[in-house]
Amino acid sequence: MASDSQDRLELALLASNEGVWDWYVGAREIYYSERVLDFLGYPADKAPNIILQARRYFHQDEVSELRDTFKKIVKKNGDDTLAHDCRYLHPDGSWRWLRIRGVVVRDDDGMAYRIVGSIIDISQRKNAETALKEERHRLRELIENIPINVYYKDTESRFVLANSSTAEKLGADSELDLLGKTDRDFFDKRHADMGRKDELEIMETRVPMLKALQKETYDDGKTTWAETSKLPWLNRKGELCGTFGITTDITALFNAQREMGALADELQKRNVAIEEELQLAREIQQALLPKEVDGLILQDNQREVTVGCRYCPASEMAGDFFEVIPISQHCMGILLCDVMGHGVRASLVVSMLRGLMEKERESATSPEWFLYGVNDGLVSIFERAGVTLFATAIYFVIDLKAGTLQYSCAGHPAPIVIRLGKGKLLQPQDAKPNPALGLIPQAVFATHSVSLDEIDRLLVYTDGLHEVEDAAGEELGIERIITTMENGIEDDLETSLDTLVDYARRHSVEGEFGDDVCLFAIDVGSGL
Repeated sequence: MASDSQDRLELALLASNEGVWDWYVGAREIYYSERVLDFLGYPADKAPNIILQARRYFHQDEVSELRDTFKKIVKKNGDDTLAHDCRYLHPDGSWRWLRIRGVVVRDDDGMAYRIVGSIIDISQRKNAETALKEERHRLRELIENIPINVYYKDTESRFVLANSSTAEKLGADSELDLLGKTDRDFFDKRHADMGRKDELEIMETRVPMLKALQKETYDDGKTTWAETSKLPWLNRKGELCGTFGITTDITALFNAQREMGALADELQKRNVAIEEELQLAREIQQALLPKEVDGLILQDNQREVTVGCRYCPASEMAGDFFEVIPISQHCMGILLCDVMGHGVRASLVVSMLRGLMEKERESATSPEWFLYGVNDGLVSIFERAGVTLFATAIYFVIDLKAGTLQYSCAGHPAPIVIRLGKGKLLQPQDAKPNPALGLIPQAVFATHSVSLDEIDRLLVYTDGLHEVEDAAGEELGIERIITTMENGIEDDLETSLDTLVDYARRHSVEGEFGDDVCLFAIDVGSGL
């Protein structure tokens, strides 16, 4: 019978993964079952007495408490049971958690003479508990330090957990002061009732409310704005416990957006006003351009000169312009100018140039003196203003009586001449380039003359034409312009100019010019 009981005990211990130890108090030897020896990592003949040598085999953080526990149970009429968890140094160098249990056997005088108990390795459980505690600690650290409100409420919408951000938002001293309270303790009745209604619906449907924008009104009348998400709180069995939520105070962002909206409205109004002013300025600028230039004819008994132009500004305020200056019945001057850049600044320079041109009307028959006077005036204005700007220009005088075209360039692209179907640049050999207008005071501008008999068609243009780029970044270039003009020499002047502009637009990336473009052309033919 005793053997059956011993077998059952061993089976029970084996099932529970425990082993037995037995120690006669004070003895050097201690009995360990095979299971305990496995835990300790020693064979029976080398197993240590972990009670007498506790400091050697147990962790310093637990050894003192373990020794105190043994002192209490071995003293006369002391404690009758032992229960202690401690870390044991295994021979392989690792620390193992052991749960030590025991009962005391005493003599008639109450002195402990034997302790019998069990030992089990609980390392896996302890490590899991430690990991769980660490995970909970990290989660709590996160919740406590993120600048958003995190809270849990029971089915009655009472706070059961909250972080310090929530307590601070609601004006409580700590999160503990929130426990058991509801929104009615902090917000006005209307807002609190709305929150309770939302939470009842979430608990009933178990459908979360995500990123809802809410206006919060407190008991003292203060209002804030928040982005709130509320979800059903379920335990691990799927049973409803209440709700939990995450709320972010976006009052500053909301107010900033409202202010930005007001600023945007104000900027829109100002932009409309500016656009109206720019449109008016453009209309004025366009009105100052010569009227009825296309088809203008200068003729006598021997020759006839027909004029045509195309003007394509890139913005409301352009920096390209042209002017036709009537000189006499058989003579006229034509100026084509390109101010650096475009927009309001370029438009202001255009206005200055128009004023300076009027002052130089008396020298309109002499290209070099005309440009000299305009340049000198422009340099003086720029120096007083302390700015560096310039404008390229070409001015030529057509004189039917003399049968010549005199011209002077100020840093401007050379004209293109078509004669007998062949095109070329009108560039005198060994001629030094003249500077642009507005850069050098008292600059000298050379004049060149060509017979009208050497011209069938002449084209002058601003750089916005030949510098237009395609998708690969390749410019249109002068050669393509010359080829297009040669191919269209049989067309009338208006058709030829339209063809050239259309060709340039097709070359550009979006069918538009990135800079102002101005073309001026003349056809020379027989007179009356």
